[in-house]
Amino acid sequence: MAQTQDEPTQSSGSVRIEEPETLAGRWVIATAQGDCAVVFTSRRIDSANAWAVEDASGCLAGLVPGVVGWRPVPDGIALASADRRTAVLFARGAAGWTATLPGGAATLRRG
Repeated sequence: MAQTQDEPTQSSGSVRIEEPETLAGRWVIATAQGDCAVVFTSRRIDSANAWAVEDASGCLAGLVPGVVGWRPVPDGIALASADRRTAVLFARGAAGWTATLPGGAATLRRG
């Protein structure tokens, strides 16, 4: 079947965004300074276009100030600020979820 100019092109290599339900739960952000345990909740924060992050120990604020939520994105998992901006992106790769924070490299893993 021929494609017309009005039809979008579909790629067989399209990126799949993870469902929020599959990512909700306990996570650990590991840095050279130590581990930071957080919980990705399923509680929506519409104003931030994200789901809430619980940071009982307060360590996340020391790593990435201003983070209020998280959201799945095509490239991985974004940590979002209250103004809807992506504060940091943990990109999914062969070594898992990785990012560069203001203090250096970090990995994200289930915890």
